[in-house]
Amino acid sequence: MITTVSFLFFSLVALYLSQSFVTGNLENLNGFILIAVILSGIFLVLQLKKEWGCLKCKIKQNAYSLNKNNALTILALIVGAFITFYLNHSIGLGGVLASAVVGLLGAWTFKSYAAAIYCGSFIGMACSQIFSNPLYLLVAALISGVVFVLSVHMFVGFGGKLGFTAFIGTFLASHIFQTPLRTVDPLPGDRYLMVFLFVILAGMATYMLQRTVDMDAVSASALVGLTFAVVYPDPTNVVVIAAFCATFTGMVSYNRVKSYSEMFFLSVLTGVMFIAAFSLFDGSGGKLGAIAFLTTVSGIGMMDFMRTVKRKINGYQKSTITAEN
Repeated sequence: MITTVSFLFFSLVALYLSQSFVTGNLENLNGFILIAVILSGIFLVLQLKKEWGCLKCKIKQNAYSLNKNNALTILALIVGAFITFYLNHSIGLGGVLASAVVGLLGAWTFKSYAAAIYCGSFIGMACSQIFSNPLYLLVAALISGVVFVLSVHMFVGFGGKLGFTAFIGTFLASHIFQTPLRTVDPLPGDRYLMVFLFVILAGMATYMLQRTVDMDAVSASALVGLTFAVVYPDPTNVVVIAAFCATFTGMVSYNRVKSYSEMFFLSVLTGVMFIAAFSLFDGSGGKLGAIAFLTTVSGIGMMDFMRTVKRKINGYQKSTITAEN
């Protein structure tokens, strides 16, 4: 029952975000990007249905139970959120640099809790206006921590799941404490090319580190994000933020995405979704991961559909040749 409710909640938030990307940008997006976002929403629904079918087979095998490890996981997530928030605002590192540093430290020193720490770091990326009181940050981290442990068997291997979990906590806390997320101006069209370039480089690099040197997903994402933030003159520039977003897409497992060409497709789609979501939910922790999560889930749905069509075409061609012979 807990797993079912958690999955439905996870899915409803994903669908809400997807429709927000469309309805919130009808007047701002060009035709190509708008169509791509709409198609992404359609395949998101189809893939969620497919994931539910797969999850039902696991529910009996993975009954949920409270244990000491869950409490430590939530604690690790909270610590990651507060340290990142401190580095982000008090030290002035900026969101990307602070999150990447915390993610790497977590991956290299507390491997068992690296994912939870990295998830918490995304909450710490939120602007100080949303979390002007430490209590607000704590509540957001607690919500995300609970969602984190409840969703452990869901959407395994999809990129952006950690950020999506962080977004849920930030989003709900902002409503509880009446600190609404902001809407800003859309991304100017003359920035699109650079955004796509950085997104593709970051997404492919993160995926490559996992495949070629067998680096864990958290380390790969944090290392690529840190590299972009350090090398680029302004670590808060939109292209660095876009690149960090793409690293979360690149965290997808190679059981889900089996080739570099498929990863390239997901990277391009990440760029599209980043542009579509740019003006929405500004300042929220986990927004970048949420974009990557929607991209990965819908993108994998698209690729599965294309594989099915290709198989049917090949089967039809073979049957036609056989009939002619």
